[in-house]
Amino acid sequence: MLLYKIIVPIISLAFIVYSFNQYRLGKNTLIETILWSLIWVAIASIAIFPDFITDNLARIFGIKSNINAIIFLGLGVLFFIQYNLFVAIKRQNKTITELVKKIALQEQDKKQ
Repeated sequence: MLLYKIIVPIISLAFIVYSFNQYRLGKNTLIETILWSLIWVAIASIAIFPDFITDNLARIFGIKSNINAIIFLGLGVLFFIQYNLFVAIKRQNKTITELVKKIALQEQDKKQ
C-alpha cells in the first residue's frame, strides 16, 4: 500500500472533524459542513481507489484519460466556486454601499 493511501484519508478525516467542530461552534452552516465533508470524502475515496473512480469518471465524461477527467472535473469545480465567490462579493459590495448611504443620510439629518 502506498503512503498517500494512508495519509490522505487521515488528513481528510481530520478536516471532516474540523468542519463538524466549526458547525458545532456556529461558524459554519449545516449545508457548508455537509458540502465540505462530501468534498473530503471524495478526496479520500480517490486516494484509496484511484483507478476505479478516475476510470469511471473518464468513461462518464467521455474522456480517454482518467487523469484528464480529474483535471477537467477539478477545473469545473474551481470555476463554479470562483463564480459563487464573485457573486457573493458583488452582493456584499452592494449591501455595504447601501449601508454607507443610509448612515451618511442619517448623519446629515442629525447635523440639520
